Amino acid sequence: MTAVLGISAFYHDSAACLVVDGEIVAAAQEERFTRRKYDARFPARAAAFCLAQGGIGIGDVNYVAFYDKPLVKFERLLETYLSYAPDGFRSFSAAMPVWLKRKLFIRRAIASAFDGALRSPVVFLDHHESHAASAFFPSPFERAAILTLDGVGEWSTATFGSGDGSRITLDQQLKFPHSLGLLYSAFTYYCGFAVNSGEYKLMGLAPYGKPVYLDAIAGHLADLKPDGSLWLDMDYFNYSQGLTMTGPKFHALFGGPPRTPDSALEQRHMDLAASIQRFTEEVVLRMGRHVHERTGMTNLVMAGGVALNCVANGRLLREGPFEHIWIQPAAGDAGGALGAALFVTHQLVGMPRRARTPDAQRASYLGPEYSADAIAVVCRAHRASEQAFTDERDLLDTVADLLSAGRIVGWFQGRSEFGPRALGARSILGDPRSTDMQADINRKVKFRESFRPFAPAVLREHAHEWFETRPNDDSAYMLMVAPVREDKRLPLSAADASALAADPDLVRRVNIPRSLVPAVTHVDYSARLQTIDERHGRFRRLLERFHAKTGCPMLVNTSFNLSWEPIVETPGEAYHTFMQSALDALVLGDVLLRKQDQPLGLELRAAGGEPGPASPWADPLTADPLVVSADAAVNRRTGAAYPVEDGIARLFVPTDATEFTGRDVTDVVKQFYEKTPFPNYDDIDTPRALMEKARAGMFARLLNEQIPYDARVVEVGCGTGQLTNFLSTAHRTALGVDLCLNSLRLAEGFRRAHGLDRAAFAQMNLFRPALKNAFFDVVISNGVLHHTGDCRGAFRRVGQLVRPGGFLVVGLYNAYSRQVHYARRALYRWTGITNSWLDPHFSRMTAAGKRDAWLQDQYNHPHETSHTIDELLGWMDEDGFAFVNSIPKPEPGPSMTGDERLFEARGRGSALGRVASQIAAVGNGYQEGGFFIVICQRRSEAP
Repeated sequence: MTAVLGISAFYHDSAACLVVDGEIVAAAQEERFTRRKYDARFPARAAAFCLAQGGIGIGDVNYVAFYDKPLVKFERLLETYLSYAPDGFRSFSAAMPVWLKRKLFIRRAIASAFDGALRSPVVFLDHHESHAASAFFPSPFERAAILTLDGVGEWSTATFGSGDGSRITLDQQLKFPHSLGLLYSAFTYYCGFAVNSGEYKLMGLAPYGKPVYLDAIAGHLADLKPDGSLWLDMDYFNYSQGLTMTGPKFHALFGGPPRTPDSALEQRHMDLAASIQRFTEEVVLRMGRHVHERTGMTNLVMAGGVALNCVANGRLLREGPFEHIWIQPAAGDAGGALGAALFVTHQLVGMPRRARTPDAQRASYLGPEYSADAIAVVCRAHRASEQAFTDERDLLDTVADLLSAGRIVGWFQGRSEFGPRALGARSILGDPRSTDMQADINRKVKFRESFRPFAPAVLREHAHEWFETRPNDDSAYMLMVAPVREDKRLPLSAADASALAADPDLVRRVNIPRSLVPAVTHVDYSARLQTIDERHGRFRRLLERFHAKTGCPMLVNTSFNLSWEPIVETPGEAYHTFMQSALDALVLGDVLLRKQDQPLGLELRAAGGEPGPASPWADPLTADPLVVSADAAVNRRTGAAYPVEDGIARLFVPTDATEFTGRDVTDVVKQFYEKTPFPNYDDIDTPRALMEKARAGMFARLLNEQIPYDARVVEVGCGTGQLTNFLSTAHRTALGVDLCLNSLRLAEGFRRAHGLDRAAFAQMNLFRPALKNAFFDVVISNGVLHHTGDCRGAFRRVGQLVRPGGFLVVGLYNAYSRQVHYARRALYRWTGITNSWLDPHFSRMTAAGKRDAWLQDQYNHPHETSHTIDELLGWMDEDGFAFVNSIPKPEPGPSMTGDERLFEARGRGSALGRVASQIAAVGNGYQEGGFFIVICQRRSEAP
């Protein structure tokens, strides 16, 4: 047995692959296990999976193959920095510590990852050699030309050569800094997308524009030769010596500075995308023709990041000289692990290779799979309502019916895909005939840009009937774009044609139907094809059932993930994505879950009759149940009624003076927030924007991920309800209550504008809440209790809402770190001066309304108190709560980590440790105003 473990790591999208006796046993990206998108760390978990899949240990591996040569790459970096010195010092100083600590010592890192058990030699391959091997060896060709294109490896940015049997040869290269990949990434950066991940967004944006800047690119930036090689004028770029891709001359040439991420896209950006895309296609066509002339071969294989440009690939197949093209599905750095392992196996060890049809990559289903028992465990853990099937035909019939009825389905089957595309194992599926499907999946499921197109997964034997391809052309990996056939297109009205040409609203432009399958037809009548054959197993059988029922041989197929996450790997991740989005159904192996059947924690609005057991409402004066409808909140026993105005139940009752120990500041605070609702929605205009803001804060993201979906959740003192609305974007009911009506109107307005039907808002006094006691699983009250006249009494009162075993989440100003802000506030009140140097929060707020709200809340608030963790611990003991967690922790150390388990109990620490931890967090008083959070769990009924 000859076993080779391939590794790519430390640059972008690390991965591992195991090849045994020439067979690809397993391959996976590290991001699928760590849930860190494009994770570049050493792929320890991916490697462990590959070895387990092969039934071997690291001691059984004959060779470890690393996908590039770090020392040669380091040489290139040093030479580049020296050639630009003293410019580029910031870039040099940022890069060198990482290289000196980790990237120069790959052999040591590999040995360390396997705890010293590695005995086999480590072989370092040339970067483009690994790409070339990944393209040729799994391909169906005995002989083929090879073309690799990416940003840069060691020195090469593109290579070509040929493969024959068990050997590959690279004959010619294009060298750094002249790179088609880096040129495309420069425009990606300039148009406001992330380099190394946003290039496909730029490709999707291109059809909305015209290539009006093509001459500027060819005349100023790049001297393109007949053979496809190009020479870049580096005066326009900054990637060789700086921390950005483009420089001042680039900005001047194209009319201004780079677009700020997530700001509005202008027609200029669309035209820039169209221009660089057209230029890229021309380069690829010229290179293809040159390679054909030099090799004389009729088959071509491709790899490297630029090989993921499926528009250019489609043109090369249709207009170029090659009869067949095969592209590595994991064409980027991840695929380098596979190429390295195959190169060692065939070229160095000399193991014979046999070309296979359709290829040796088995539909790229090379990742982990999960048993029926593993799926059952997930369903039980989440108390999910499910339907199990024993007959596959019944399952496929049911799913095909759901799809044909316009439902969006999460599809989780078998081994996961290797590479960036969902290929029918971890997919989101929809009906391509639907005019709303494209917009619904983008906005409500993926939470991403509206202009992004979707791919059709089409039965291979029917692809040529709908798209301009040859009969039985193979495009199993979604790497070719083809036009929709003329007879399947829809004529555009004059108004539609005008909108397509000029309307700045991409949502309207993308929603104009252009074919009989509008959900997979881009604005230029193109589609990114995935042809489906027997390799795809159950996925193909589903397509066959859908075809038989509808006459349509295709489905919308997009990756099963939210836009900020890697593709789901496990059944648990699939379930969470299902519940966090507007997916209508989820298929986990033989199990079907329908969203409408999944439990919700609260009954927020009653249609009539008596309130059910999930109704949270209680009369604030008598504690009798309330029936809350769209018109009123009614106490059926007494006949008392409270108004519901603009969707907000008006349940505020003034506090009896005997109910608290402090000065009643309720009216003063209420009037203050009526004038300046905080926080407001100035820079939040969509659920996606709200989600991005909440996730950026980490704590809200962790709450959303860890609060059960059927939990009864209330936010007491919700302000403008951003957290409540955010929590309800998942399939979870959430109730937000506050005393300030103006703030609640902003919350309700956002909820109503975006159809967040699982949220509700009510006006009430937290000392007289119109809610049932001992009812809620999670009560959240952050930044509220310290604005009451009796913080201790307020804690006791909101704690009474928590059921036994439920959780209370309280955030208060910290008596230690708040002192920093008190000094800052005194300076402001004395001088009237505040700025981003004095208060960094101002520099993070781009909207004027946000800045004003922060100024009023932090510098002009009429009442607040500050407290310590020990103070809260005493309150918890008195009220029957057990300490669970705090931020900062009760001992010095990290305040919060990305994988923090918020609701898992930890020790209370020592009195000295708690003081030290809070003092260590004094810097928070400068950064955020000084705040701490405590999570506690109710032991029993509060005293």
